[in-house]
Amino acid sequence: MSADESPLLELAEIRFGFPERPDFLGPVDLSVKSGECLAVVGPNGAGKSTLLRLMAGLLKPQQGEVRVDGRPLPSLPPRARARRMAFLPQGISASELDYSVREIVLMGRFPHRSWSLFESAEDHRIAEAAMATTSTGLFADRPVQTLSGGEAQRVHIAAALAQQPDVLLLDEPTSSLDLQHQIGIFGLLHDLAVRDGLGVVVVTHDINLAARFGTKVLLMDNGRPAAYGKPEKVIKPSVLEPVYGVGLIVLTMSGGGRQRWIVPAGLRGEAPI
Repeated sequence: MSADESPLLELAEIRFGFPERPDFLGPVDLSVKSGECLAVVGPNGAGKSTLLRLMAGLLKPQQGEVRVDGRPLPSLPPRARARRMAFLPQGISASELDYSVREIVLMGRFPHRSWSLFESAEDHRIAEAAMATTSTGLFADRPVQTLSGGEAQRVHIAAALAQQPDVLLLDEPTSSLDLQHQIGIFGLLHDLAVRDGLGVVVVTHDINLAARFGTKVLLMDNGRPAAYGKPEKVIKPSVLEPVYGVGLIVLTMSGGGRQRWIVPAGLRGEAPI
């Protein structure tokens, strides 16, 4: 990726509010380029999910502009928008979906389909490739209801990939998953960005996953960006403690890769637990 490559997604002076909190969020300025995995972290109520929904066009900013490939997001018709961006919200329940894995993934092809009632051979080829990328092909014919939480989450990511988006937006994709699936999902998202060139934005409460797999991190605090940049500049106690209101310590872990692990030491001003 060249240094001057144009962003896939841009937020310029974005502000948003609710009737009871008209100045809830903003201003926010950021960009996401091909190959970047932006992790958005912050306490509950900091505006993380609201910001993601503004990126997806599900909420309309009161001020500022969201741009995709330099074009204002509202100027894109819904199907064109869905070809460029895929959004995976919180709380998709596999138990409510009476479809097979393959059928769910093929639904991701809807923005690209003609008015035919049937999927084309190309649709099936792309769906198979999405299942291969997410390691879901082995249970392609199983009902989604029978899958574990981690397996079902990978299926939903496969359906998003079948849209062939340039930008992938995910809201807490590892909530309620075990450690193995948390690491697996974040490893996949990192690879989709760095290896495959997508722009990925993921909201998470796990600062250590953000530090390990994000190429950039945005720390939100009361609707405002508190820090934005490379993980080593954001995920450190001096930056995080004023936002989270807890004391933090850094553990040095043995083994390869990033060896720093941040854990809570207690409320600020208290003795360590």
